[in-house]
Amino acid sequence: MIKAIFLDIDGTLISGKRPSIKKEVIEGLKQVRKKGIQLFIASGRHMLELEELKLVEQFEFDGYLLLNGGYCTIGSQIIYDNKIPQEDLKEIVKIVKENNYPCLFIESNQMYITHVNQRVIDAQASISTMIPPISNQINIDNIYQVDPYVDEKGIKEIIKNTKHVKVTKWHDYAYDIVPKTGGKAAAIQAVSKHFGYQKEELMAFGDGHNDIEMLDVVGYPIVMGNGSDEVKQHACYICDDVEKEGILKGLKHFNLID
Repeated sequence: MIKAIFLDIDGTLISGKRPSIKKEVIEGLKQVRKKGIQLFIASGRHMLELEELKLVEQFEFDGYLLLNGGYCTIGSQIIYDNKIPQEDLKEIVKIVKENNYPCLFIESNQMYITHVNQRVIDAQASISTMIPPISNQINIDNIYQVDPYVDEKGIKEIIKNTKHVKVTKWHDYAYDIVPKTGGKAAAIQAVSKHFGYQKEELMAFGDGHNDIEMLDVVGYPIVMGNGSDEVKQHACYICDDVEKEGILKGLKHFNLID
């Protein structure tokens, strides 16, 4: 019996063409909740972005596993958080400044970018999100995620001297750097421990590279039709494209909605 479902945002609940959850999907989620199943967001995004997109107004989830699982809340309670170690941040900041890379630094309550170029503009437009304020005052003891807007060569340069971080890609020229011990999987395990869930009681919907770990720690990993071939290899079921209310097909397949 499914007790909790974890939902990615971009490419799963919303798309670049449609930065809001479809009404039909919201109705489906309400049906699921009536069965006593808890619903969680699991995303690389910050709560500020969810508020900007008005996603929290559209549907109030039972918990939010944000910053790729680095900062997780249920109501007002923080049940898991995982910052990037200072020694790694010092190395990242050094390379970013030496090469003048545009880079987003994300704290628990704010986010700021070193500077803006066309790569930043294009990447942020692809997720329907405003460009954060510019600042070079980086608080290295409170950073959960770093997003450089660089190519493959650039990201390799940025992390070459780090020891405790890992990388996921979310745009042609944008990456998430998070703690090696973190990620969506670690956050789901924290939620499972909090509620006493077992793997076979969990379902997850995702489409991107940063969803792979999450899909591997739930009993029912579902990948969107628009997901990459790499991600689809981790699915027990592949549903429709995000633009075709793919989530509903997945929920119907497992008899969670009518």
